[in-house]
Amino acid sequence: MSAMKSFSILVYFSLMFSVNGRECIDPKIISTSYYTRDATILKHVAYISNFHVKCRIGESGNLYALFGGEISPVASVGPGNYQISWTTDVKTALTNDVIINVYNESGYTAMRKAKRAGEDISFAPVFTRVTVNNRGLYVGPWISCELLAAVFSIVIAYIAIHFRTKLLS
Repeated sequence: MSAMKSFSILVYFSLMFSVNGRECIDPKIISTSYYTRDATILKHVAYISNFHVKCRIGESGNLYALFGGEISPVASVGPGNYQISWTTDVKTALTNDVIINVYNESGYTAMRKAKRAGEDISFAPVFTRVTVNNRGLYVGPWISCELLAAVFSIVIAYIAIHFRTKLLS
């Protein structure tokens, strides 16, 4: 009887690990993104991409993001919810879509092997791609308020002096 009990426990744990160890099949990705739009007094632009992964079968597990030639782990902020964040200098911030390749464990392993071997990493399987749409940064008005005030002051002073000289002559 105890052999049957231990066998059933063994089968239970092996099934549990095999179910939890499966990769995500047919993922559905819902993503939202945010970036700093007002760069008048900032030196860096912050980008944040939140996305939700729903798998038909399996789990997504640990994910890794590749952007700017660097790979970094993706933060898990809840069950199936992930977040990628980074900063870029205002001068080098792109004004178009930023596409981020996201890799699961097997894709990350294939990419690391290719990097070590000096091969092309584009053949590593990508889990999904997340897009951050950067429509541009506001870097301030074309003419500063101080310059506008100085020009108006000079024009008003010129008009006042001009009419004063006409009245006195």
